[in-house]
Amino acid sequence: MMAIRSASRLPEWIADARADEHHGLRGFADGLLTDFDAVAQGLSTEWSSGCVEGRVTDIKLLKRQMAGRAGLPLLRKRVLLVAADRRRHRVMKPPVP
Repeated sequence: MMAIRSASRLPEWIADARADEHHGLRGFADGLLTDFDAVAQGLSTEWSSGCVEGRVTDIKLLKRQMAGRAGLPLLRKRVLLVAADRRRHRVMKPPVP
């Protein structure tokens, strides 16, 4: 489903996962049903929040590393340095001829 970006088989997969008593994904399938429309949209759209999630992970890591050690000015400086470093190392798609 994820490879072809189609949510057409999602209801069938959820029903199968919920019907199997020994299936480890039963709770996950129940959770998908609570917000089915959002899950279906997320499977079928080409948009991704991966870049934002990566930045959030960086900020959380820095916050944990610096807990109780320094104030907001140093944390701000480190966040900006990490963002600049990420920008330098990101992979760019080659231009289309």
